[in-house]
Amino acid sequence: MKKQQLISKIFLILTGLAFLNIAVQAMIDPQSVMDFVDVELGNISARNSTRAYYGGVNLFFALFLFYGAFKMQKEALILAALYGGGFVVGRLYSIVIEGTPSSFIWTWLGIESVLTIVALTLLYFKGKQID
Repeated sequence: MKKQQLISKIFLILTGLAFLNIAVQAMIDPQSVMDFVDVELGNISARNSTRAYYGGVNLFFALFLFYGAFKMQKEALILAALYGGGFVVGRLYSIVIEGTPSSFIWTWLGIESVLTIVALTLLYFKGKQID
């Protein structure tokens, strides 16, 4: 196995585990996920939506990243880059129009930025390799 493939596999598995962690938390106790940003899920629809997005979507993204680590690395890296990049763009836009968020948000902005940069870097080098 080429070094780049191994690094991509490890990155995708670790990212998948992070997504899975969020998914499990959101499915079991959606309020626990929203407590980090002081949002009260005061009704069934709010808990349902949180389970769907943070739980269900992250669960399926995690499963795809696990699969992609072994069978579709390029596609899984694209998904990771789009996921992280979407959060980065949304957070930066919010900072520009609303101001400084909590340290929790800054931490996640850093994590999501690194996720995006690493995924894009691995994609770049994947494009450079000769099969």
